[in-house]
Amino acid sequence: MNDDVSANLEWASLVPLLACPGCRQPLALTGSALRCAAEDVLYPIRDGIPMLARFGSAEQWGDTKPTETSESYQKSYQDMVDATQYNKMYAERWSKRWTTRREYTLLSRLLSTQPRSTTLLDLPCGGGRLSSQLAPHTDVLIESDIALGQVQYGRKFGLVGAKQCWMVASGFHIPFRDASLDGAVCVRLNHHLPTPEERERLVRELLRVARRFVIMTFFDYHSLKNLGRRLRRPFDGKPPKMTMTVEHVRRLARECGAELIAWPAVLLAGSGHRYALMVKRQT
Repeated sequence: MNDDVSANLEWASLVPLLACPGCRQPLALTGSALRCAAEDVLYPIRDGIPMLARFGSAEQWGDTKPTETSESYQKSYQDMVDATQYNKMYAERWSKRWTTRREYTLLSRLLSTQPRSTTLLDLPCGGGRLSSQLAPHTDVLIESDIALGQVQYGRKFGLVGAKQCWMVASGFHIPFRDASLDGAVCVRLNHHLPTPEERERLVRELLRVARRFVIMTFFDYHSLKNLGRRLRRPFDGKPPKMTMTVEHVRRLARECGAELIAWPAVLLAGSGHRYALMVKRQT
């Protein structure tokens, strides 16, 4: 077994839960890589971080590639220097700190409604901004981001005294088997995705890998924040926000065997973000 993997027994124990991000077949440890036998593809493990990201948009899952995609956003913060600047901005700006405290409260409240998890996915984990709030609710916290720099930053500075493991992966191709994780948390990603196809794909992937629940943020089309943006647009020319409606999220949840249980707003007037708690129906 690779030395990096041997040093992180929590990560090694998760290999049976993994799936190839391309074909969703099982992966196996082979030296310093994870191997998909079905596609004969090797995914390297670098410094103990499996490189499982599959970049691209709708064409990667069989749809027509839209004119506008999130591909440029996917390439952000690959370097740890850029990731460090991003995380310092969140730590130093009073407005960001204030919003983070509000998000801590919402996360704690929603997670407390669910039984403790054995495995909990944090995607995108960024530099570990929310890790301290997630860790008390799970035995193993899986930190995943498509940006290598963010994962490296979180691994260096985001330790929270709980079992953690880190990987590089895309929210469009989450490298876990169906219903293999107890829960998944996805904060502040959906509103960066410019097309409905990408936003829906993210929701479906989260609900695919989660056995019990998903907590996800989205920018509410009907929020006061977005209403103001829409009213000002003829005058300031700013592009529309990348939004979803509560009913859209509810419909997607039901299509994936879940129910939308709660959708609290981060702020009623100062923010358009909502936290959605979707709980899978048990059969």
